[in-house]
Amino acid sequence: MPDGDALKEADEVGSFAGSMRTNMISMLNGIGLQTALGVSSTAQLFAERSDLLASTSAICHAVFIQGANYSGSPAVDRHPVLTAFARQVLKENLEMVPDALVIPLGKAASKAVELTNISPDRVLSGFPHPSGANGHRARLYAEAREAMTQRVRTWTRSS
Repeated sequence: MPDGDALKEADEVGSFAGSMRTNMISMLNGIGLQTALGVSSTAQLFAERSDLLASTSAICHAVFIQGANYSGSPAVDRHPVLTAFARQVLKENLEMVPDALVIPLGKAASKAVELTNISPDRVLSGFPHPSGANGHRARLYAEAREAMTQRVRTWTRSS
């Protein structure tokens, strides 16, 4: 297959694979994002409606701290290089999709998005990281669910 098609398919298959994708779909459907996007389930974002999804990492380059993969420590706003990546690279990535709802997955990504100074009306704050390793995911989601549902409704009306 052509390179572009292969890259698109790899992204669809690999983006948030496994239980993280399952958790994320359930959480996004639970706040009504599928309705806002006009699809029956946010699962479609990883298949036939991948045109509605643009995913990136808060720090979209490999980062190692003392030889280990960066996992959020030190916080993005406490390291000058990471802060610069958020304020410059992430901000430019988010500006490429000016009407998109930005969904930072977890506290570290939320902090990075805050550093970009994009409009808070575009940001779904409080969305917990969907990883199965996040033992607080269900509680955090329950606590933020109503506010996130309202944010999705507000974003839908403004777009």
